[in-house]
Amino acid sequence: MAGEIYTDKSNRLGYSFLAWHCSYYNRYAEKGHSAPKSVHPYYVQKDDATHVNHTQRAPYLSHEAENNPEEAALLAEMIHLITIITEYHVRFLFHFFLPLNERSLAYPFGGFVINVSVSTRAHRDRFDKLFCVVIPFGEWTGGELCLYEPGFVFRLHPWDICIFPSCYMTHFNLHFEGVRASLVLHSDKYGDQWVRDRNGWLPNDDEYPEQ
Repeated sequence: MAGEIYTDKSNRLGYSFLAWHCSYYNRYAEKGHSAPKSVHPYYVQKDDATHVNHTQRAPYLSHEAENNPEEAALLAEMIHLITIITEYHVRFLFHFFLPLNERSLAYPFGGFVINVSVSTRAHRDRFDKLFCVVIPFGEWTGGELCLYEPGFVFRLHPWDICIFPSCYMTHFNLHFEGVRASLVLHSDKYGDQWVRDRNGWLPNDDEYPEQ
């Protein structure tokens, strides 16, 4: 992210912001509920398919984290410290069932996002599981976090911690000026499908028959 964090303002033409994702997602995974349960998923494909991407049938890590593992690991150390300081130990089951015993870098959440020069329109993060944690950092003026339904406006200072139900509550940022970024901890709600039945790929028997 070298060169991406600088003084900016959101109330200008051509404004945009950078989002750097380090999360496990399951929302677009291929489901196997109609697939034969007596055959291992590796050997299942549609009749007209010439190529099958088997990794799309399980939770996957964002490309930013895959391509920058050292940077992601450094942020994970900071996130771990934050969860200890806040005594925040809500454990989403999705984390315990990731393929190959992977561990989320944002434990106990499924992942995190770094937003740089962020000021958003009113929205709900409908793919989030229950709630998110927002932690802004930098030096800026403005940029208040607004929660529409309860009518709250939070003038957050650097490294303040705000927790709210991002999937149910409309939220947005007011215009800002200066250097502003935020760390957001969240989990993909579609991870519940993987926890429940591995996206429909669980077999009927305890073991698959020999191929």
